[in-house]
Amino acid sequence: IEHDQALTGKMLRLANSAFFGQSRRVSTIPRAVALLGLSTVRNLALGVKVWDTLGTGMAQSRPEELWAHALAVGVAAKTLAARLRAGDPDEAFTAGVLHDVGRLVLAMRFREEYWRVVGDAGEAGAIERKEAAGLGVDHAEVGGWILEAWSLPPTIVEAVRAHHTADARPGVPGLLAVADRLVAWTDLATGVMDSQATALLDRSREHGVTPAVWDDVLRQLREGDELAALGQLEA
Repeated sequence: IEHDQALTGKMLRLANSAFFGQSRRVSTIPRAVALLGLSTVRNLALGVKVWDTLGTGMAQSRPEELWAHALAVGVAAKTLAARLRAGDPDEAFTAGVLHDVGRLVLAMRFREEYWRVVGDAGEAGAIERKEAAGLGVDHAEVGGWILEAWSLPPTIVEAVRAHHTADARPGVPGLLAVADRLVAWTDLATGVMDSQATALLDRSREHGVTPAVWDDVLRQLREGDELAALGQLEA
């Protein structure tokens, strides 16, 4: 990491954000490892590097917004896994940060055609349905292929591949599916949920995600009101 100046800058900015709750300033990568743990720093570096490398294909969207969403989903999934003792929190974080890597790959491969296919896909499930219909494959499946090829742990591969399915198994896969949609359908600044999020929360009790648990996640995500700042990838 230290040999890549841009990556180092982004990593230290993330390490000093309120997301990670450090009371002392983190000024070096070894210090970040000491305070956050090697696994967290490694997973952050992987996420940042993947988004930096593949995010150029998102020119017709706003990669900083997609990164902020990915990071929020990672933090939400990690918090849920730790709070509910349902799977490895570090694996949940990695799966969350990388859950949309398939979108980056499809956008880089198909460029303008990708954006014509997905169009305005704001409603639940619309993006993956349009991808499958127009391109023959959706980003969750592509993400699973990519992470499997990179030899990431099977739980992470499964979680990314299943993050748009309604029957993802309990543990990290189920929590990622819930976290992705709840983050997308909740105003993180105010905690106000739209009707889709409210309905999903009612159905998510099988994974242990109750309104009280989700409120805890929202408090952590809103800590310091830094979500927008974390979306800025420029060093």
